[in-house]
Amino acid sequence: MFYHLKGRRDVRFRLKSIIKSFVRKLIETLHICMNMPLILLDMLTPKRNDYWIFPTYFIGEGAFCDNNLAVFEKVKYDRHIKKIILTKSKKVNVYGENIIVIPINSIRAIWYIFRSNVIFIQHSIWLDLSQSKYQLIYPFSRHIINLWHGVAIKDISHPNTGIVNNRSELEIPNYSVIASSSRDAENMKKAFHLAKKENFWVTGLPRNDFLKMDENNLPHSYQKELNSLRVIKRDKRLILYAPTYREVQSGGRQYEFTELELVQLNEYLIKANAILGLRYHIYRKPNSYEKLLSFENIIEISEEMVSDVRLIIRESDLIITDYSSLYVDALYIDKPCLSFSYDYDHYMKNQRGFFYDFDSIFPGKICKSFDILMCELYKNVNFNRQSSNEIVKINKIKKTLFKYNDSNNSQRVIDNVMEFLK
Repeated sequence: MFYHLKGRRDVRFRLKSIIKSFVRKLIETLHICMNMPLILLDMLTPKRNDYWIFPTYFIGEGAFCDNNLAVFEKVKYDRHIKKIILTKSKKVNVYGENIIVIPINSIRAIWYIFRSNVIFIQHSIWLDLSQSKYQLIYPFSRHIINLWHGVAIKDISHPNTGIVNNRSELEIPNYSVIASSSRDAENMKKAFHLAKKENFWVTGLPRNDFLKMDENNLPHSYQKELNSLRVIKRDKRLILYAPTYREVQSGGRQYEFTELELVQLNEYLIKANAILGLRYHIYRKPNSYEKLLSFENIIEISEEMVSDVRLIIRESDLIITDYSSLYVDALYIDKPCLSFSYDYDHYMKNQRGFFYDFDSIFPGKICKSFDILMCELYKNVNFNRQSSNEIVKINKIKKTLFKYNDSNNSQRVIDNVMEFLK
């Protein structure tokens, strides 16, 4: 009886999958048919190597940030390159020469998409240009530079990421993909296996320039945000807590702090003369979020306050995350890190898993419970430097993750683009 019921459930599951797949393909086919006149016009329109498109971030209101902004900053005064920034609802204020800022869903944006041979993306065309009136389903001979958004520690080739789908299969062969090291490049090849092997560039992440460069060379908006952060911080130490995104469909959840745990945490912050800055993913905040913010020494550092988390890392004395590649950014400038991995086993088995053995690639202590986290915090109440053994481990990890450790990553990306366009 049990096996009979199980067999029926399996048949229903397979039938639902087949129906969903059919409906998805039908919608995509209709979409292509509707766009066919524009697709034909796009095919016939000559492309210009000096037209470079920079879409704003595909999540939320569309901030102009991360790797795209870092590359833009390097070419903003180059009058020979027309920089086209495609915006969503968030206003973008930039300055330089030969720059156009237009809404991504405008008719004018379609024209520049037609004409541009160079498009920078941080995930995929189907996501980064999803709000455009013209869906660029066939990139044709364009040069698509996928900057991604961090060193891939988690397995981004996992089906949960949605990197490879019917749309992306058409665009990935046009990709050039940047990487931070030779090992990182191998991981990116697994995720973007349809791209040409010679089009994986080990340049370093452009956004890491913001960690290393002189403060006066940061974008003006970043300098203002940095000063605002210092006003909030005052004479206290700053601990950043920035957990990663959780796949709810796989049972992932943010940690729910109890009242007692929050009291303990606040007592530690008072003793350490520190404040805890919260930077949750915009779509993955815990139910206890308001409780957290009710304590004087715990504050929210929202994207409206500080748009780029690299600025918070610059000002932080300690970073607490979990599996986020944000710790890699912190490692880039030798900031101490703790991993609060309360769902370690579940994350490994049911969510994405990792390209690396996480225990060997994380530079600090992995805390699998709140009690262990508090124990490690009290060990670091004076924010002492790492032991000699920890320094050896850190240097080994840095060699694995970074080929370069400077503020010239954006320039290397640009050099590769220029070479490719010759």
